[in-house]
Amino acid sequence: MLFLNREDMSRCMNFDECISAMEKAYRIFYDNNFVMPHRPCIENGKNTLLYMPCFLQDSFGTKFLTLFPDNPKKNKPMIGGMMVLNDADSGQTKAIMHAGFLTALRTAANTGVMLKYLAPDAAETCGIVGAGTQGAFQTAFACHVRKIKTVYVYDPYLADAEEFALRVETLLGRKLEFIFCDSVEQLMENSDIILTATTSNSPVYPDKEELFKGKTVVAIGSYKPDCRECPDALVKAADGIYVDLDFAKEESGDLYIPLKEGIIEENKIHQLSDIMYNPEYSQHKAGSTVFIKTVGMALFDVVCGTEIYNAAREKGIGTELEF
Repeated sequence: MLFLNREDMSRCMNFDECISAMEKAYRIFYDNNFVMPHRPCIENGKNTLLYMPCFLQDSFGTKFLTLFPDNPKKNKPMIGGMMVLNDADSGQTKAIMHAGFLTALRTAANTGVMLKYLAPDAAETCGIVGAGTQGAFQTAFACHVRKIKTVYVYDPYLADAEEFALRVETLLGRKLEFIFCDSVEQLMENSDIILTATTSNSPVYPDKEELFKGKTVVAIGSYKPDCRECPDALVKAADGIYVDLDFAKEESGDLYIPLKEGIIEENKIHQLSDIMYNPEYSQHKAGSTVFIKTVGMALFDVVCGTEIYNAAREKGIGTELEF
């Protein structure tokens, strides 16, 4: 069995390989060539445990993910846990890897795929609301798929702006201009692409449609029906709304609430896999104002985890363990 920590995993795949892995996952998803139950979400006060299994033809795996919102106050990451990867023929565990790093990587790579297919080619500015670990990965992948020159950052709890900028530039491998904003409105007015990676239970943006016009907005933080990062104004302003998984309409308050209240109709929401692989969508136009809501799925973890495992075996990375 191979043990892969954060450092091991970071040496296995580059940005393009991660995006390719996500495109492979979307193909599997579109072909329905997998078995994946809805993920149980177990809550204990503010804290959450997610149990995420998925079977593919050549492997299967389960991610055990913990989300502890108060951890940053203790100088610990909010997201933790482990990914267990198994052999499809025998069921034997073939790898254990860092779930927090895998989540950050595949979530950001998923955003990269979404932006690759839906964001304007000419986008040069990017804004990130929520400058944590996931925010850094999100920013780096967005800047990789589009020629972003300037990044606007808003996070009232950000302790070290220079550290965040350095983290993004290290991941990306090139320099950027960073502007740290005093308000989210300043960020919105100056950003072509807007990313949101927060633990907020209520919208972090003003409820003003004009601020969203002409923007591509990606929200990844809301993962419960009663939680939302985005106001009604965004779904009203959007020419199209895009999800990675149809279950996002039930799981995330960003969509569940406006659907329940009749603010938007379901026919305004599209799955990215259809945009990528369904011939009926070959002439689809995203429009100038785009809302992308991602919730992730275990399929992404198993595909990305398998690619990392194969690369680690090929490159001799990781530590062999015996049960």
